[in-house]
Amino acid sequence: MKKQCLNCKHEFQGRMDKKFCTTLCKSTYNNKLKRESESVTKAIDEILHKNHRILMELCSVENQTKYNQWTFLRKDLAKKGFQFDYFTGSYLNKQGKVYQYVYNFAWMEFSTQEIMIVKK
Repeated sequence: MKKQCLNCKHEFQGRMDKKFCTTLCKSTYNNKLKRESESVTKAIDEILHKNHRILMELCSVENQTKYNQWTFLRKDLAKKGFQFDYFTGSYLNKQGKVYQYVYNFAWMEFSTQEIMIVKK
């Protein structure tokens, strides 16, 4: 049975489940997939780290309200480059409010365009 190599597209013969003509083609193909995956995760990781740096900068001791809690306007975070769509987790509290996490910081958005930030 003739098959087409996933990497070089050459035809070859072999077992029914064989996908590559050589081990070199198999390695090349898998290394390419790994590099593509790493570039995507690296870009997301950079955004998460930038969000964390912004929160660390804003949440200094002098800006603190109480109990490791701060309040800012959404537009102020956005001006600094904070990307609200990127977070490491979320939590739904008893009142039905959602906290988004970036590592050790959590934030909750209010309808007044205010963001409450809490450091864990």
